[in-house]
Amino acid sequence: MNDASPLVPPNTVPADMYATLFDNLINGLAYCRAEYEGDTAVDFIYLLVNEAFCRQTGLPDVTGRRASEAIPGITQTDRALIERYGRVARGGAAERFEHYVEALKMWFSISVFSPAPDHFIAVFDVITERKNAELALRQSERRLARVIEGSDQGFWEWNLQTGEFSVSPRFETMLGYAPGEMKLDPANWPAYVDPDDLRLAHESIRRHTEGAIPAHEVELRMLTKSGEWHWVLTCGRVVERDAAGNPTMMSGTHTDIHQKKQAELALRQAAAVYENTQEGVLITDADGHIVSVNRAFTAMTGYTLDEVLGMTASILKSGRHDAVFFAAMWAEIAATGRWQGELWNRRKNGEIYPQLTSISAVRDGRGHVSRYVGVLTDISAIKASEERLEFLAHHDPLTNLPNRLTLFSRIERAMKVAKREGHSTALLMLDLDRFKDVNDSFGHLVGDSLLQRVAEGLRCRLREVDTLSRLGGDEFTILLEKLHRPDDASRVAEDILDTLRTPWTLPGGSQLRVSASIGIAHYPGSAVSPEELLQQADAAMYRAKREGRGRYHYFSQDLTHAARARLELESALRSAIENGELRAYFQPQIDIRSGHLVGAEALVRWHKNGDRVIAPDAFIPLAEETGLIVPLGEWMLREACHQASSWPARRGNPLGVAVNVAAAQIRRADFADMVLGILAGSGLPPERLELELTESSLQGEEDAGLAQLARLRDAGVRIAIDDFGTGYSSLAYLKRLPLDVLKIDRSFVEHVVNRRDDREIVTAIVQIGRTLGFKVIAEGVETQAQLDILDGLACDLYQGYLCSKPMPAEDFMAFAKHGTALGNRSPQ
Repeated sequence: MNDASPLVPPNTVPADMYATLFDNLINGLAYCRAEYEGDTAVDFIYLLVNEAFCRQTGLPDVTGRRASEAIPGITQTDRALIERYGRVARGGAAERFEHYVEALKMWFSISVFSPAPDHFIAVFDVITERKNAELALRQSERRLARVIEGSDQGFWEWNLQTGEFSVSPRFETMLGYAPGEMKLDPANWPAYVDPDDLRLAHESIRRHTEGAIPAHEVELRMLTKSGEWHWVLTCGRVVERDAAGNPTMMSGTHTDIHQKKQAELALRQAAAVYENTQEGVLITDADGHIVSVNRAFTAMTGYTLDEVLGMTASILKSGRHDAVFFAAMWAEIAATGRWQGELWNRRKNGEIYPQLTSISAVRDGRGHVSRYVGVLTDISAIKASEERLEFLAHHDPLTNLPNRLTLFSRIERAMKVAKREGHSTALLMLDLDRFKDVNDSFGHLVGDSLLQRVAEGLRCRLREVDTLSRLGGDEFTILLEKLHRPDDASRVAEDILDTLRTPWTLPGGSQLRVSASIGIAHYPGSAVSPEELLQQADAAMYRAKREGRGRYHYFSQDLTHAARARLELESALRSAIENGELRAYFQPQIDIRSGHLVGAEALVRWHKNGDRVIAPDAFIPLAEETGLIVPLGEWMLREACHQASSWPARRGNPLGVAVNVAAAQIRRADFADMVLGILAGSGLPPERLELELTESSLQGEEDAGLAQLARLRDAGVRIAIDDFGTGYSSLAYLKRLPLDVLKIDRSFVEHVVNRRDDREIVTAIVQIGRTLGFKVIAEGVETQAQLDILDGLACDLYQGYLCSKPMPAEDFMAFAKHGTALGNRSPQ
């Protein structure tokens, strides 16, 4: 150990002044010598300390003592401090630092310098309280930072005097910006805040700073970095004021409420759906007591919320479901959380109705059921629609009678019963005669009304066990079961025919009589299936029609052969049109007064296989039924125009040609174009062509068809009514038609000589024609007496066997040139 050295070198300052200064310093001061091991200080000796040192450290006089002796443990706990003193004492630069002396449990601010080698002076200031305060502040700041971070809020502070606006990082990150990226001067607020919301914010701040409201609080839409509007709740208060009480500082928070606003919107939408949905909604608590219903529930059941609040859904029970059903339903809800199915419930007025029900369990955060929600759909209309569809699948929609599907099922059952019990079953096929004329003359609405009334009239004439059905159009069937005698079916048929002969009153007061043709097929018989039995009844019905209509006919095997022959004929007719087996024949038309030939009617003949001639009555009706009349009619028109174009003129007058046209042809949109095209192709002038149409086909035409006839008439083509007097024409309707010629039907001409009524009809037709400016021609004239009467009535033209039968084209050419033909009577 070295002896103590003087504190300071001698100078001009008096020594007693240094001593006074040393003793009166408020900072602790210690003059020490460091002890080393090698170059590292390991201890030091207090050479001199002042009173303040002892007072601050709480140590007794330590002069002359080592630090390790004065402060036990310091060499272990504060080795860094001792080493730092040693470095300064050996020529190091003066240092100022703060250090916590573990051995004293105190904080010091220390200034140390070396006045001489291995010596140092340390000036102390105890800063334990300040350090503790700083530590507490840091801890508080860390807690605040954790609170801020945990709250997920953005904090802001606004200096109202300088305009400085500072924010926490979260303020910016909640909007998608990086900390420090936003320019948040108040002048830039319009770039981030919705204009309407910014006005509300400024108003709220103004009112708060003026003391009108205790705090500033506004919901804002702020622009995110991605360009979307984001909802934020801003709250703040004035936190500092100047001496005059003026606000100088505001601080507050920004809270992200976007999801909350979205949830509120979803709730409002859900509430709107809840109140406005067509489905009834029923909400109960976990015990099944009703807590809420919507308007649709009230409309559906008749119960208001006040009437059902606190009650259970059993108030709706219809009694149609037993306890087993409900036990299974609740078991499924308990297992899966939901159930869906059909229930029959009871309305407040007692009405029972079908309901599609969906029940869901709502669970809380702990997984416990808190609510049950039932969604109820009234499916009464759907059920009624299903029943209606089921009905329509098996019934005719016009008459509500069973249809073909139901009929076949009942025939099959009836055949089995008849075979098992030894009874007889009969199937009647009924077809209204000339029903097409009713549709054409009065319209389809009247026709439908007639079908409905016929169905009602037939239904009331049958037994409960019998089945009346409609197959379509004007075809009905009657299945008679458990017949005891074969003639039972004929008695039913006679009764039906008598019923139909009664006048039927149509809408508007008009009356109409109808007849029917009925075919009857029996089982047991040759039929072994419902299809065969129906085919047999159908064949018998067609036989009844061919025998004159208004009657019934039993099936026999020859009718089956006839039906097959009819199908074969249809197939052969198709081939005949394609293979050129048809021929045009021409029957002369004569001017009654002069006896001159004026033209001819073109008639089709079928030379089957080149030799056998088939009469028109055998295939024309078939062509009309199958639609073959359209290509056949076009072929006939083309052939007639081609032949007529080469006929010679008689006495300077060109001969005309009359061609029959079917209603199906007129209904084609291109009919007029087709006729004019054929005329142009053949070179026949339109004035030499006459189109003959039946009275019923003209009456059934709509304006479009009549317009086509008018167009042809304007082009020069003559229009004639064939078989006039056999339909239902009125004079008013006749005036609307684009006509030139009336043709008296052969049925009136046949008996014009010896029947007064036929003669009066013919007289009336001639007078009508002359009054309306039409030419009148009589067909089927076979005797001179008939011709004489027609001449006396001033009929214009005639045709018939009296002059000539229809003849092939080459024979008519000779007839036209020379006035003679083999086997024909020549005109003048």
